[in-house]
Amino acid sequence: MSIWLPEIPTLTRRNLLTVGAVAISGFDLLPMLRPLNATVKEKVRLRGTAEYCLFVFLQGGASHVDSFDLKEGKWTPPDFEVKQVAPGVKMPVGLFPKLSENFNKIAIVRSIETWETEHERAIYYMHAAHGFSPARVKEIPSVGAIVAYESRDKRKGTDFLPPFMSMNYGPNQVKQGCIEAKYGPLNIDTRGGDLSFVVPQEEKNRFERRIAYLNELSTLSPGAIVPGTAPVLQANSFRADALGMMESPEVPKILKLEDEEKKRYGNTGFGDACILARNILGAERGTRFVAINLGFWDFHTNIYDKTQKSNQYTLSRDLDTGLSELIADMEKTKTADGRTLLDKTLIVCLGEFGRTPGDLTVGKGRDHHRFAMSALFAGAGVVGGRALGATDEEGAHVIKPGWTKKRSMYPEDVTATVYSALGIDWTKEITNTPSGRVFEYIEFQSGTSFLDVSEIDALFS
Repeated sequence: MSIWLPEIPTLTRRNLLTVGAVAISGFDLLPMLRPLNATVKEKVRLRGTAEYCLFVFLQGGASHVDSFDLKEGKWTPPDFEVKQVAPGVKMPVGLFPKLSENFNKIAIVRSIETWETEHERAIYYMHAAHGFSPARVKEIPSVGAIVAYESRDKRKGTDFLPPFMSMNYGPNQVKQGCIEAKYGPLNIDTRGGDLSFVVPQEEKNRFERRIAYLNELSTLSPGAIVPGTAPVLQANSFRADALGMMESPEVPKILKLEDEEKKRYGNTGFGDACILARNILGAERGTRFVAINLGFWDFHTNIYDKTQKSNQYTLSRDLDTGLSELIADMEKTKTADGRTLLDKTLIVCLGEFGRTPGDLTVGKGRDHHRFAMSALFAGAGVVGGRALGATDEEGAHVIKPGWTKKRSMYPEDVTATVYSALGIDWTKEITNTPSGRVFEYIEFQSGTSFLDVSEIDALFS
């Protein structure tokens, strides 16, 4: 089933003026805005080791048995170069040479199950930590939006970057739902287009005139806009934030992509996104959650075929180069408080589900599989150099949970880990939603079971 969501807000000078004009003329169509009423259901112990989260999403469902939960068999190509990188942990070094070499910085979880096997629903689940509901799809915020909302009191006067930024997502990205638009994602496409939001010096006078004209339009509305009302204040705040970012002298440095660095990160859209993520978080100018999308892992056919433009080799190389360089740079980057950027950032990397294990299908690929998948974690106190949990010999089912719970891990537990690391109580709920139904940050009734949701504590010990 196709999921429709509104367009992602991308920021350009043209869009700022266009959207601003439309917003001013169409306020009479806005719903009544109410302040959120977020309450705590029960008290949980929060870890609070991170200030930022970097979420790397492998859209399409990366094959766990060909990557972070490698299972050798007659199907395994010789150039996977399977080697032991830690006690009891084998990796396809031929696919991930850099991550394998620096395995001491990362931890792999191999005991995750998911609820969905249809792409759109599963992608939604991973980003919202809630099952897809047609009645509430525009109401439920993404995890990134909740992080942005919860960090609002930490925002400083010198902050000019949006609290939630993303890269290379499409129009179905889960956004802010029922919370304010300023907590939604600002998406940047590193696969093409202009990355600079700065007004060139030679255009400043012209740009300022256009902003003045836009402000004048607000006085021409036939009674639809009342100064000082919530919609007007919200629009003014949003416009001020956008202008502050566009006019900041720091933005050119943050969004600059040096040729040498692009090459070091792989000369790919994903590598460029990793560079920007490093710059954005390292600037410490208000962004708390960064999401990067690396797509096209849906190999139902020809998963190992090197003649194909996209295959297990090409995407693994892109991920290996970009992510390993990012982790290394973050470890070297000192922040204002003396800690490294890696110390302050929780990195989570996973797809929407696993792939069918064992022999390849008749199409020489792997189909969707929800009963086993793996994820990569790093930073913010995560103890690297090990794998948590285990699946059976083929990678079909979880046989060892690898943490304090006597069950598999689920997307809700991954999200609870993100919230806990950031000091966010995942038992909170918002009671005054547009539908009137309570929104829980994480639901304890998910999929087909009731879960005693918890952070993945074993990652940190």
